[in-house]
Amino acid sequence: MKQRGYRYYSTCGTKLQKRGLTAAGTQRWYCQTCSQSLVKPRPDLSRSFVFANFISWLLGKAAQTELSGSDRTFRDQTAWCWQVPAPSVLSGEVHYGLIIDGIRVGSQVCLVARTTDYVVAWHWAASESSVSWLELLSTLPPPHYIVCDGQKGMLKALALCWPDTIVQRCRFHVWLNVRKKLTLHPEARASQELLSLARKLLQVQTKRQARRWKRQLKHWYRKHRVFIAERSYKLDPKPRERTWRYTHERLRSAYRQLHKQTDDVLRSSYRPNPALPATTNYIEGGINSQIRTLLKYHRGMPNQHQKVLVNWYLYSRTEQPKPPRNCL
Repeated sequence: MKQRGYRYYSTCGTKLQKRGLTAAGTQRWYCQTCSQSLVKPRPDLSRSFVFANFISWLLGKAAQTELSGSDRTFRDQTAWCWQVPAPSVLSGEVHYGLIIDGIRVGSQVCLVARTTDYVVAWHWAASESSVSWLELLSTLPPPHYIVCDGQKGMLKALALCWPDTIVQRCRFHVWLNVRKKLTLHPEARASQELLSLARKLLQVQTKRQARRWKRQLKHWYRKHRVFIAERSYKLDPKPRERTWRYTHERLRSAYRQLHKQTDDVLRSSYRPNPALPATTNYIEGGINSQIRTLLKYHRGMPNQHQKVLVNWYLYSRTEQPKPPRNCL
């Protein structure tokens, strides 16, 4: 079918005539010369339908054969969809609080920033270095409050880019690190009491609870400072010298990590907005775990296709994502 002005012609050059509607309600055209019944092609609608079908497969767990008659047919029809980029979501809006974290996907790392409700921005990098975090943070206006897991490159970038922003380290990550060093069933009395204090850290919400937790940590140190200062000596055979180390080094390391949290606990308890979280679970459980599930559903994808999947999933978690039909 060819269009000339407002008239339609068949491939033989004969002017087409209207002849009823199809079962879907589309206008049917008829050629008296060729005896062909045709329908006006709409490549824009067909492309949008294929792309919407592709996104529903990409962000779901349905097999390709469930969306098309054949998996090979589905791949042929949607081959061009991998080249469609996810729309940009940078709006310049100033957020009071943000949560940032990263997830490794193949050979790259995706750095994500979000509020408690939706994703704000993301950036792809080779590693979680300070330079990579600076590239993400520089695209956003500085918030008043931020929650992170305390990664070294992240903290360095925050100090350089957002020096006036309050940084709250994720308490759940602190608990995991302390639990790893002390185990869940330590033998020493000092380790048992410190593990109990680390568990209580997750329950601190008010100013009074924060001050009480800080006093308990100070009391623990005064009670066990002689124990944690014990040393072990050994004789080095080559230089014939005695060397020493702390006997309870893992316990000392766990205490130092909790001691660094004292200022963060008080600061986060004084925050004006109590709805702001003290953990990065909104990204760990709300974003990263979902991405890993989708990658498991579509296992075997090359790295470039995995990156496309993550981009479209993060876009679907933004504040006002457009339907796939409107993203072409």
